[in-house]
Amino acid sequence: ASQSVSGNDTQRQSIKEPHKGRNHNELPTSMALMRAAARRAAAATSLVRCSGGRRERCGAPLRAIPLPNSIHSTPHASFANRGTSISRPSSIPAPLSAPHHPEIKATRRRFSSDIPEPTIDVQSIQDAIVERGPEMSEQLAANGYFTCTAFLPRSTIELLRSQSIELRNKGRYEPSWSEKVRDDGTVERFDKEGVYACEPDGQDYYDAPDLITYMSVLLQTLPMVLNGQQPTSALDLSNASFNAKLAVTTPGGSKYPLHIDNPQGVSVGDTRKLTCILYLNPDYKEDDGGELRIFLKSKDGRDVDELETIDLTPEGGRILMFFSDEIPHEVLATAPNGAKDDASLDRYALTVWIPTTNVASLHNESSEFCDLKDLAFP
Repeated sequence: ASQSVSGNDTQRQSIKEPHKGRNHNELPTSMALMRAAARRAAAATSLVRCSGGRRERCGAPLRAIPLPNSIHSTPHASFANRGTSISRPSSIPAPLSAPHHPEIKATRRRFSSDIPEPTIDVQSIQDAIVERGPEMSEQLAANGYFTCTAFLPRSTIELLRSQSIELRNKGRYEPSWSEKVRDDGTVERFDKEGVYACEPDGQDYYDAPDLITYMSVLLQTLPMVLNGQQPTSALDLSNASFNAKLAVTTPGGSKYPLHIDNPQGVSVGDTRKLTCILYLNPDYKEDDGGELRIFLKSKDGRDVDELETIDLTPEGGRILMFFSDEIPHEVLATAPNGAKDDASLDRYALTVWIPTTNVASLHNESSEFCDLKDLAFP
């Protein structure tokens, strides 16, 4: 059914997730993280992406640092049959080290020579994205969203959840909020009761190395894969910047209202095109609630202006992607009958937003999903 969110009977509002784009060059700047990034870049068998005729390795935390002068991309043969094959380096390069940069100061995170090494399997994440690439592209183009369960194994989800909890214990989370955008363009902030969030970045590497590494691999791999598939080639997704949120929705009925992540687009400098959510709830049960409800046009022959809903459980290992600028969605009550202090019922989700360099793809009137906003917020 169609739903609306309004403050009164005369003024329409839509709700958005706040945009705070981050450039990779903002992220880890300490020498310790630079050395760690270089080691992991050298150790991983990495994807090769086409970027001005040069090669770039995946695997370093968020490609967040200016690579040292000793680490160069090298020319490679251009992709043949782009979208059907992805080249990989034939050999693993020798370990790399970073030069001394005395002007780089320690960040707000602790500075230590004891750099944690991630245990997450980088290659398996890259393979999962590459192998599902054609299906992801087809489903996004046809339906506006893609999802699958067991995208990552339970052991990995448990590890990412434990590091998410560690960040929460370190005080990184704060009460989550969103914004109401009225027809006249005015914006009103409101808090989401029982929802807490942080914006993880490279400076969280010490406390959450695997979480940051997963984000890096996703950002380095997914845009290239989807841009290389014909159904989504026009999206021109970019990994030059990103926006991320690690959120926990607590039991007792906490939820998100109906909203679109990026309802305003380039008018406010927001170029987010693809929302990618990984759920970190390995012990999720059917009555735990917290489903994400997507609103789409009915495809069963009913009124074309009728909306249908699809509810997706936040079970651990599910990945969900949808168009940030077009797909209305909400989060249903989390464990409505659960005790508010039952941490086992906390619903964790890691969201990474990927921008586009093709601003014409945002709120494109020729898209079959362009009028979902008007139908969801009449």
